[in-house]
Amino acid sequence: MFVYKSLAHPELVGNYVQPFTLDERLTHARQAVKKLGATIPWIVDPMDNRLKHALGDRANSEYIIDPTGTIVRKRAWSDPVAVRRDLEDLVGQVAKVTKPEDLGLPVVLTTAEPATNVEVARVSRLGMFPLIAQPKIAQGGMPFYVKLRCEAELTVIDDGKGKLYLGFHLDPFYQVHWNNLSKPLRFEFEVPDEIRLSETSGEAPRVKAESDVNPREFLIDVAQWPEDKPIRLTVTYFACTENDCREVTQVYEVHRRRDADGGAAPGAAFRGLTSEAMLKLLLSGDKNDDGQLTRSELNSVQRPRFADFDINADGILDKNELQKLADRTNAQALRDF
Repeated sequence: MFVYKSLAHPELVGNYVQPFTLDERLTHARQAVKKLGATIPWIVDPMDNRLKHALGDRANSEYIIDPTGTIVRKRAWSDPVAVRRDLEDLVGQVAKVTKPEDLGLPVVLTTAEPATNVEVARVSRLGMFPLIAQPKIAQGGMPFYVKLRCEAELTVIDDGKGKLYLGFHLDPFYQVHWNNLSKPLRFEFEVPDEIRLSETSGEAPRVKAESDVNPREFLIDVAQWPEDKPIRLTVTYFACTENDCREVTQVYEVHRRRDADGGAAPGAAFRGLTSEAMLKLLLSGDKNDDGQLTRSELNSVQRPRFADFDINADGILDKNELQKLADRTNAQALRDF
């Protein structure tokens, strides 16, 4: 069985974005059935991601379950060659191994680009992680044709200070595009007095092309944000098809907490940093400048796994342990965090 859960890498393939409702997840799964042409059944995880959590929160794990319901093989990362060996061990070898090309599976592309894509300046998101941004979905209301992707530096998540990213991404399943002859996307924050932002509202820049499907992105400086104070965000935009444009206003509640189910979008997290740059980033938390890190000096992403990094179990990450952590984080950031 295939299990469809929260997207591990949204925006990576075909500009998929995280669905907000179970109906949208089911639509994605039906799209995959058509595209792959496979007869393997699909399981769709509920929106609380309970199956993802039960299976260890991995992005691409594998399990083999015997007829009694017992897990007889499990793997944190998909490995087709290893699965083949597992099945030969558990079931037995076959006279003729079926190859992918023998199946003759059709590949049907059912999501077409609704508008010509054009070059639009992108915002750097390096070193950022997704925040919890809860859409306020009204009963019988319009779909979220445009979906918010909210990310922040770890200093925002840990201390309430740093860079905040807002990305408004068109959902390709709704076949809409930006009509750049109409008013551009606008957003506005409602912030308590305890929160200080460099901007509380913004408008997307004008694009010369009449239409496009690029995200509209903003980068905001956070000077102060208490952890217990969510921010209400209202966004207004025009969702357009070839024959119609409709103005849409929608609301989110953004929390200063990392969304562990949000996945890692391209250009975010630590991808692209060298091991040397990663080591320097880790040591930025070295409050007493002794070249070592205690558990409290790690950021909120790495802190829960301190015991894994503390190889000699002395309660301190020394230079050698930090170098190994830097190498591992640089090589496998999207898998391990």
